[in-house]
Amino acid sequence: MPDVTLTESQQAALRLLAAARPVPGTPLLPADVLEAVARLVPCDSLVVGRANDTGLIEEMTGLGHTPFEDPQVCDGPLVLGIRHVGVTPSEHARLRARGLQDSLWLGCRNGPDHVVQLDLMRRNRYFTGQDVALLRLVTPWLLHLMRERPTPALPASLTVQERRVLVRVAAGHSNAQVAEFLGVEVSTVRKHLEHAYRKLGVGSRTAAVARMQGRDEVDLDLAGRLERFA
Repeated sequence: MPDVTLTESQQAALRLLAAARPVPGTPLLPADVLEAVARLVPCDSLVVGRANDTGLIEEMTGLGHTPFEDPQVCDGPLVLGIRHVGVTPSEHARLRARGLQDSLWLGCRNGPDHVVQLDLMRRNRYFTGQDVALLRLVTPWLLHLMRERPTPALPASLTVQERRVLVRVAAGHSNAQVAEFLGVEVSTVRKHLEHAYRKLGVGSRTAAVARMQGRDEVDLDLAGRLERFA
């Protein structure tokens, strides 16, 4: 691995990734982790998606990205491990069709029939050897966050939609982002959260996320990030 020099911002991102916890109920990376990855390996956009072994994306989130027009992104499982796409001649046409010059992929198994893949994209420049080395450096932490995990034990009275809202909130999404993902109004998201709080016996999104993570006490650093999205 080449020698790597980190800026202060990249060092802060590295510390955040080292301390990050998986989000119960979903293998998608939370918003603060995606932001840290983008600081560590600068890119124009990045997405993380979970696809079945036919190449159909079933859920996805990201930063600065345009959703795929067709969720059927390939004809088989997504790539496992790290792949530097821009150095592969056979991928050049596909990258240009997406308005990209280069892409870095990191994928891992998520149960027997699914793969979760992180895709970092650049429009006008290639990723360097240092970029690849940095991604490789944090791969163990990212894989820990992206692997399969059980949905936390929550009250049976929670509806499917309330659980979906809570999972997105736990991933650091704002009410507006949750509403866009679920295709509902922001007011509907607020109503789902009110009902979920009552059933969980909590009074805020930070306390609800603590319950989602199996903790009784609120992480103060997490609380500060989540309250921005209330």
